[in-house]
Amino acid sequence: MAENLCYTAMTKFKKVYGDMFERDYFTNSIHVPVWEQISPFDKIDIESQLTGYSSAGCITYVELDGGMSNNLDALETLVNYAMDKDIPYFAINIPNDTCNDCGFTGEFNDVCPVCGSHNINHLRRVTGYLTGDYKTAFNWGKQKETEDRFRHSSLMEV
Repeated sequence: MAENLCYTAMTKFKKVYGDMFERDYFTNSIHVPVWEQISPFDKIDIESQLTGYSSAGCITYVELDGGMSNNLDALETLVNYAMDKDIPYFAINIPNDTCNDCGFTGEFNDVCPVCGSHNINHLRRVTGYLTGDYKTAFNWGKQKETEDRFRHSSLMEV
């Protein structure tokens, strides 16, 4: 899977060029580096300038810290903004963890805040792919890239 190349290629680059890189992975495709703390609108502005140069996948996504069911105006604003910037493939990534023991959902990663269980199902979109557990579906570099992503507030004001 090409998504694992961001780590595999970096390990090969490090063998040739030494340990001069800030991260242990490359960012994917046309993306602003995932750790950059910029507004979702600035991210869309930057990436929209590059989509025409990609002959492969060119997803632009906004990573959120939670669902937007209580902020539909902001959701609509984001989608319309991406459409106005002629983004061909746009996604809003919302974390969704589910405790398999008590059923609690939200973003809580490894331990359920309600019952303390570690029996968690992680649903994430990782560069276009929905995965039930990115920690087993991808190599260490892609897992780290996913964890390093700057998450915009789902409570953003528009």
